[in-house]
Amino acid sequence: MKASITVTARQTRILVHDETGDRMLAQLPPLSSMRHARALPTLLEALALWCGHLVPVVISVDELFDWQRSGLSDALDYGTETIFYTVEIVPLEREHRPGPRPKRLRGLGSFASERAAGRRTG
Repeated sequence: MKASITVTARQTRILVHDETGDRMLAQLPPLSSMRHARALPTLLEALALWCGHLVPVVISVDELFDWQRSGLSDALDYGTETIFYTVEIVPLEREHRPGPRPKRLRGLGSFASERAAGRRTG
């Protein structure tokens, strides 16, 4: 299972997927409205506990926004590594690649940038 997160000034979007396809989509308010500093790390810890293994996470960040509020970076702004998840931070890109499509969940709009971030890291 892998998680791709996009953080912008308007919203936080999360895609959780595995080799069979999408497992969870979430469209949440921006990090600036997050009520607790551990909300996002705790969500990722819960996913790792649910599936029973380390969850690789790619967080795509809008460089104009204070994404450090996510709780997923260290003091040097590198992605954190815990026993539950590892985080890679990449710049937010708009990218589309054609190819065979696995099962996709629907209902919250396009998660193309989250899928692209997941493909960039393998």
